Amino acid sequence: MKGLITEAEKFLEEEVENDSVRDAGIIADAQRIEHYEISGYGTLVRYAKELGYTNIAEKLDKTLQEEYSADEKLNSLATNQINKEAE
Repeated sequence: MKGLITEAEKFLEEEVENDSVRDAGIIADAQRIEHYEISGYGTLVRYAKELGYTNIAEKLDKTLQEEYSADEKLNSLATNQINKEAE
């Protein structure tokens, strides 16, 4: 995660052609972080279920679904608007 944040910070320091290009890069960086979180929560949900911690698994799964939702929103914003503007 630290590496992903460092990478995003370096991108923000770069000069870009326009605001839409910067926005597209920010969204890409945010999605990389979301995917990292999805992977982590997905693993934790599986471990909790396998260990019989159903209540904990349900709570973790709720957070996992929130991460999926955030990624979907970022993807929609990118594909329906920002990426087109950045072309």
